[in-house]
Amino acid sequence: MKLKTSVLFAFILSIIVMSCSPSEEELVAEARSFMETESYSEAIRVYNQVLEKNPRNYAALNAKGVALLRLGELEESIKVFTDGINTDTTNYRAFFNRGNAYRILGKDNEAMLDYDYVIQIQPNLVDAYINRGAMLFKYKEFDRALFDFQFALEIQPENALLYLNKGKTELRINNPEDALFDLKKALEKKPDYAEAYYWLGLAELAQDNQPQGCEYLLSAQSLNFEGANEAIAQNCVQ
Repeated sequence: MKLKTSVLFAFILSIIVMSCSPSEEELVAEARSFMETESYSEAIRVYNQVLEKNPRNYAALNAKGVALLRLGELEESIKVFTDGINTDTTNYRAFFNRGNAYRILGKDNEAMLDYDYVIQIQPNLVDAYINRGAMLFKYKEFDRALFDFQFALEIQPENALLYLNKGKTELRINNPEDALFDLKKALEKKPDYAEAYYWLGLAELAQDNQPQGCEYLLSAQSLNFEGANEAIAQNCVQ
């Protein structure tokens, strides 16, 4: 009789404990609040509790990976994003974020494969085109980079970064007039855009317009853009 009573007591106690523990939804909400305040270690702790309840919660896996990424734990974040991908291969956010982690690590081939896949399954994700285009620009694949920036602008025509990147690319393929148009559009969208002033300066110099080019470079310098001092010394100081 004593044994039955103790078993019954343990069963009742387990029910009480389970009823008092937060639900998966409550834990996710708590973790999100930590993410919003940039308390990433705390967010990871809570997401681990979520994953104890449901190891296949791909949204929690992705969010945990983002927290690790923001803490600079790149290799660990890649493992977590990969777990999320293995849970749901249509989880484009995990592919995108893993691509970002690879890119920071300098694993450009792996990053490019992830961005390519993201664009296949989520063809309107502007950030994927921005990141892939930037990598193509880095490797001087300017025509492909230009396609990415132009396509993304059709989706998000108010994006100053896209106009900047497209203008830079146009300048690299010797289209300074198109570059000027795009870079001025970037400044329309973002009037204090230091990098846009810098590239506008270079585009004007490419058009043999030294006074205007130097004026733009001086604006970039006043906004503390790295590289402006050197460009001014090379092109503007008599």
